[in-house]
Amino acid sequence: MPTDKLSINSRTLSHKLMVLYALMFILPGGYLLFVIWDLRNAVLDPEAVQMLTGISLHLGVPAAILMSCAAFTLMYRSMRKIHEVTEEAGTFYTEIHGTTTVPRELAEESDEVQRISHYVTDMIGELRRKINDVDQYAQDLDQANKKLMEVAVVDGMTQLYNHKHIRHLLVTELRRAERFSHPLAIMMIDIDDFKKFNDTYGHLVGDRALRDVSRMLRNNIRTVDVPARYGGEEFLVILPEATIDGGVLVAERVRQAIEEHSFDTGRGIRKSHITVSIGVSAYEGAPVTDSDLISQADTRLYDAKHAGKNKVISS
Repeated sequence: MPTDKLSINSRTLSHKLMVLYALMFILPGGYLLFVIWDLRNAVLDPEAVQMLTGISLHLGVPAAILMSCAAFTLMYRSMRKIHEVTEEAGTFYTEIHGTTTVPRELAEESDEVQRISHYVTDMIGELRRKINDVDQYAQDLDQANKKLMEVAVVDGMTQLYNHKHIRHLLVTELRRAERFSHPLAIMMIDIDDFKKFNDTYGHLVGDRALRDVSRMLRNNIRTVDVPARYGGEEFLVILPEATIDGGVLVAERVRQAIEEHSFDTGRGIRKSHITVSIGVSAYEGAPVTDSDLISQADTRLYDAKHAGKNKVISS
């Protein structure tokens, strides 16, 4: 089907519409001017009134009829052209959905549209893959940040908090206890004669013993308590909401659990035992700093050492 049959000649249609508008406005305007001219003559010559009526009837009525016929003709031709284009568009639509009458140009354009569609689909798929890659990268980065945070606050040997972080947590817990007038206790723990243990069994066995002590420490304190490796073979535990007596109860439970545990020395069935000394201090309303609490607990820890080890001292 020729493509020029599928469109209206806009220039021809616009010309026809312009003529139609001219007939609708120019002819009545000209007739009106003619009547005004005759009225002027009638004012100047009253005898011309009868002639004016005759001229108006002889010229005005035919002019109105001519204008109406011209307008009807132009409108009919325009509507017929639009109707023809509508029918051709319907035929063209039918041919598009057929199998043998699709124009070659249209088929080529259709193929091009399909190629563009496939290209866009591929681009969307690639974009989705990139988004998935970015999402995976974000997850990996989040995991890396978490690991980095763990390295910053967790002791690699025992998997308890390290010295720096436990000091920060102690300051926070002490401020909270002061704000709400709640008690707060801490305990300092040191493994008795650990240097001798390392010298006897070696540092690998000593490292394993540190991990075992850390595990028993976690298993014998409350869920709200916060344990940390303070340094070497020394540990610090924060006991929120605990009085000095409550801190002693937890400390005794930890001391007894470690005393009763048999540590594997890595030499067949040979086992060894370890004991700990513990000092407990607490905030119970009197003004105190985090350093004061640690100093008091540390002093009581060494009092326990001097008193024969494997003891808990709180005063």
